[in-house]
Amino acid sequence: MKLLELMSGIPILKWHADPDTEVTSVSSDSRKIASGAAFVALKGLKVDGRAWIPSAMEKGAVVVLCQEAPEIEVPYVLLEDARTALPHLLSNLYGHPEKSFRRIIGITGTNGKTTTSFMLKAIFDAAGHKTGLIGTTKYLVLNEEYQVDKSAAFLTTPDPELLFELFDAMRRAGVDTVIMEASSHALAFGKLGGIEFDYGIFTNLTQDHIDFHKTIAAYLEAKKKLFQVAKVGVFNMDDPAFSGITEGAASRIVTYSGKCEKADYLCEEVLSHQPDGIRYLIRSPQGRGEVELPIPGSFNVYNSLAAAAVAMECGIPLSIVETALNGMDGVKGRIERVPTDTPYSVFIDFAHTPDALENILTTLRSFTKGRLVTLFGCGGDRDRTKRPIMGKIACEKSDFVIVTSDNCRTEKKEAIIADILEGVRDQGTDYVSITDRTEAIHYAIDHALPGDVILLAGKGHEEYEIDENGKHDYSERNIVLEYVREELK
Repeated sequence: MKLLELMSGIPILKWHADPDTEVTSVSSDSRKIASGAAFVALKGLKVDGRAWIPSAMEKGAVVVLCQEAPEIEVPYVLLEDARTALPHLLSNLYGHPEKSFRRIIGITGTNGKTTTSFMLKAIFDAAGHKTGLIGTTKYLVLNEEYQVDKSAAFLTTPDPELLFELFDAMRRAGVDTVIMEASSHALAFGKLGGIEFDYGIFTNLTQDHIDFHKTIAAYLEAKKKLFQVAKVGVFNMDDPAFSGITEGAASRIVTYSGKCEKADYLCEEVLSHQPDGIRYLIRSPQGRGEVELPIPGSFNVYNSLAAAAVAMECGIPLSIVETALNGMDGVKGRIERVPTDTPYSVFIDFAHTPDALENILTTLRSFTKGRLVTLFGCGGDRDRTKRPIMGKIACEKSDFVIVTSDNCRTEKKEAIIADILEGVRDQGTDYVSITDRTEAIHYAIDHALPGDVILLAGKGHEEYEIDENGKHDYSERNIVLEYVREELK
């Protein structure tokens, strides 16, 4: 593709390159530059991408796209905003694959995005659609997992280079419905620029990512960006942020609720709530029905209502929605029971925010016959303010708490644990702190009593640990199962 074609529709301040230059790829990562590439030098929070221009040129870059002139003599195009230009550049490069789909559904919110996305996939698959899924646990093209570099960070919403690679793969596979999680980081950084969302879902807003957004208000503003480009917005009417998230929305507003009669989609009554699932009556514009989910948790009523609302707004019959939700599998790392075959139960959940931890513990408490034991930590280089809050919630909702590590990254594990313990001490709940997470899991199993429920919170679907030495394999499921087998010998 010629450089002039690549730059189509992008605000340009200055040309200092030949418009007829042939460009074969686009990347903002100098490590991934190949011969014929356009290197997009992004100005980050800590590093100016122009510092990597010499490296990019050595690897074969033919032009630099930036918003401040390079300090060395190279072919370049000066852009108004390189970061917001990046997705548009990639769209041009791949021939606008995002425009080939019948619909794109975006899901944003602090909690519930992943579960809602899998519920949507189950419904649209059951209705005969060809779906693609982009989210926290995996990327799916139809039902095949799209393989990515496992050593790299796996993002809820991938960076534009990978995102448009995925869109291209989905187009070639005949996907008609794309379901994707839209993180606040991606929305704030403009990573989804130019993508026309047919539906946007808002699940909820609770404390998270304050290290990046600085305030809850800024976090909310990032989420609102989805509903400035979505044609239809589907909103949780019961969330305290409902009025704020809908303010200024350009999308048509559709609502769901567990208690408000004015909602378009309503859970009229929870009929039963057991360890193996929850059953409730739904009222919709198509009429009334009964949803039986094979996964527990009142929060999953909300997730399924959101999924049902989008599906029915797309014309999928309520009967197919019911059948699909009734028959769907559980979501990996979301209130997932480990098959230990022991007198006690072990659950794994991704809960890593105060609200998510409180919700999962409330659910587990409803069917715990013995003690409720919570094992958790908090991620390093992330919002420190939520650490004592989560410690306090764990104590209030549990009978015993084990504080440990969880993706400490560049921080000291002991320092993170000390922050958590500020909310644990003086709560009157028995607790112990064990720095090594594997030792903590072994401790929980060693001290388990018949009827106990052990929650391993924070890692969920993750099969890795990130510490000061980088990313390495780590599976809580395997650790539990292997240790239980040894204990039973």
